[in-house]
Amino acid sequence: MGDLVPRKTVVKQGGLALGGLAGGIALLALHAIAGVPALIVGGIVAVIGLAVSGSREDRAAGMITLGAGILTAARILPLIGGLAGTLLTISGIGLLVMGGINLYKFIKNYRQRM
Repeated sequence: MGDLVPRKTVVKQGGLALGGLAGGIALLALHAIAGVPALIVGGIVAVIGLAVSGSREDRAAGMITLGAGILTAARILPLIGGLAGTLLTISGIGLLVMGGINLYKFIKNYRQRM
């Protein structure tokens, strides 16, 4: 119970916490964009996702970014717009929860190391 968590694990938890919180905020911000700007911003985010997914290490992050861009751009379409908005919201909240849990673990293990 009083064992120290390895430094590598604590650093990983901190990175996951920051990534989850930042990703959740970004997805909720993308959900807030409506109309023609959603199409433009979604296209830009999708192109960035394609560019990032070129390297093998960043392929997963690039595909997630591509998906977020496509969902943002799809919000302008009448039939799929509601579903795309719902998916963006659920994904954003899920990332915020995941980031919060990892932040809690990070703080708990960081205090243990002090």
